[in-house]
Amino acid sequence: MRVIPRYGLYATQGLGDWVDSLHIEWIPTRSGPNHWKISPHTHKSFIQILYLTAGGGRVEIDGRVWQVTAPCIVSIPEQTVHGFHFTNDVDGPVITAVQHLLEVFVGMSAPDLVHLIHQPAVIELTPENSHEGELMPLFRALQTEFHNRDLSQAGICMSLFTALFLRIARIRYSEGAPRRLGSTRKAEQIQKFQNLVEEHFRQRRPVSAYAAELGVTVGHLSRLCRDALGVSALAVINARVLHEVQRDLIYTVTPVKVVAGTFGFDDDVYFSRFFRKHTGFSPTEYREHVSNQLVREAQAA
Repeated sequence: MRVIPRYGLYATQGLGDWVDSLHIEWIPTRSGPNHWKISPHTHKSFIQILYLTAGGGRVEIDGRVWQVTAPCIVSIPEQTVHGFHFTNDVDGPVITAVQHLLEVFVGMSAPDLVHLIHQPAVIELTPENSHEGELMPLFRALQTEFHNRDLSQAGICMSLFTALFLRIARIRYSEGAPRRLGSTRKAEQIQKFQNLVEEHFRQRRPVSAYAAELGVTVGHLSRLCRDALGVSALAVINARVLHEVQRDLIYTVTPVKVVAGTFGFDDDVYFSRFFRKHTGFSPTEYREHVSNQLVREAQAA
């Protein structure tokens, strides 16, 4: 039986989403040493976007094959089987990023576009309308920020990636992609929910409390989130909590027990179980692991 390889984020396996939630490199960096061929594989939790600025090749997505020539944009959602066989003159940036974070970011600013994240796409452009002037400044800014380990690096990277994705969504529509418009009422409810989460996430309020404040049922709120953001209401809350917990563990020396209490976890054991479920590490292991990783990167720089 054929087994499709499943890859994580390049060189960052085991780290939390907000340490290296995004990776950017140029296509020849990885495809060149592999003789310009990347065999079919999947990414468990990552979306990948390529912008071919030179060369071309063959792109396979879920069994369908495209012969592409630059300029061209390729978008591949998580869990999608894909492979490449490039020409040896191929060039252009490729971004691999945590998909659920992009869903949250896009959901906050343009919930009607979240569905595009889940749709594979090959957007063939023309040399006269390559959109390079719109796209490359964002790719370059992402590359610069990716190599910056300063405060808020991950959040800035995801914000830039969101802007890039929205630019690509605009291009997809200009190329005839079907548009799915949600109701203004739904968009307003999602925005209000996310504002409430931002205000109260440290209190670990249950989904029912948010639903009550919005005047909807728990089931209705979860359906809204799945439709607009691609995740449950609880996942939105947990992602926000986890983001801030990880930042406290990485950038402060606050004892783990104090960090837990800051986010409404009275039970250290439950806090540790929650954290391990989402990261694969205990809080202490995570802090040590990331610290060692950052030291190695600093020494290598």
